[in-house]
Amino acid sequence: MLWPLSLAQVVSWGTLYYSFSLFAGPMSQELSWSSTAINGALTAGLLVTGLMAYPVGTLFDRHGARWLMTAGSLGAGLGLLVWSRITTLPQFYLLWLVLGALMSCVLIEAVFAVIHQQFGAQARRAVTAMTMVTGFSGTVFVPLIGHLLPALGWRQSLELLAAFNLFFCVPVHFFFTPPRGRSNKQSPLPDAHAGHAVMRKRLRNPIFWGLVCWYTSYSLTASSLIFQLVPVLSAEQVPNGDILLCFALIGPVQVLARLIMVTVGRGASIVSLGAMTSTIVPLGLLVLIFAPPSFPWLCVFAACFGVGHGVTTILRGVAPAEWLGHDYYARTMGAIALPMMFAMAVAPLLSASVWTATGSPRAVWLVILAGSLVGSAGYWFAVYSLRQQRAASRAD
Repeated sequence: MLWPLSLAQVVSWGTLYYSFSLFAGPMSQELSWSSTAINGALTAGLLVTGLMAYPVGTLFDRHGARWLMTAGSLGAGLGLLVWSRITTLPQFYLLWLVLGALMSCVLIEAVFAVIHQQFGAQARRAVTAMTMVTGFSGTVFVPLIGHLLPALGWRQSLELLAAFNLFFCVPVHFFFTPPRGRSNKQSPLPDAHAGHAVMRKRLRNPIFWGLVCWYTSYSLTASSLIFQLVPVLSAEQVPNGDILLCFALIGPVQVLARLIMVTVGRGASIVSLGAMTSTIVPLGLLVLIFAPPSFPWLCVFAACFGVGHGVTTILRGVAPAEWLGHDYYARTMGAIALPMMFAMAVAPLLSASVWTATGSPRAVWLVILAGSLVGSAGYWFAVYSLRQQRAASRAD
């Protein structure tokens, strides 16, 4: 099941998330909508994704993921077809509210839940293998859509992206997603009562809140960079070819970092890997702030961010289970994903507001750096709490 589901993630992320910024320009030109109004629809959709994360995780725990993931891909394909025929802004916002709910069923937290249900304590290797493939989402779909738009126009391009979901993701999710987890050992209490009891305990655990701070701040950092890298570097007169190469480099570096984790670093602890990623991403941002915006330095930034992004995505899938427990993993991830998706939703607007207010690239990068450092503090708080709890357990 692992490789088909991984390829479906490439399609889901590429068609539903990475595609948005590429369609915003042509839509603005044809429909005379402002860029702010168009991007507001994505923000609204991601907010709904966050709100739906915990209910969807609860359904995954109780009933398995097959039908929800299949329905999510079917709805996503139909939603992209509707998008290709949009004519008014209210229609566009309503569509993205629906797409936001559907994304909570098909994006990476959903597959993390499936993997943990199937592999239990052995999930780390499977998560690493899956994220090696999904790291190519932007690398594949950003240039693909970039070539489709001038050749077909934005409406026909969306029809083609819809076909990817309808004719690839739907059958993959139906035939390869297991109906129920086989290694998910639940409490003898009725599911609803046991799940609520476990979640109440986790919500009182400082490790949980350290992870929430870490992943939420990191989501803010990554989303801001994804949406502001191109416009801010363009304003700094960086050649468009250099910008696209820098952006395209991030995906392969992610995959290389994950490949190293599978081979040389497979015995590395989560604590060591987290210490590395929570340091290297701020270092990459320091390069953007203080180094000249030349291609070699942009490659250094892309390498730092790619390594950090690649490894952090894996840790997001395995740290909550290893530090908090494997039971009711899907709803735990749903609870963590709620603030994460809110951060992803507001990040483009927040960073764009800083850019509009200051007109300074350095100000944008400094704000993103501050968010990254907050995430690093959350990571170390989680590690400190983990060590305190393990020391107390040994003392008992």
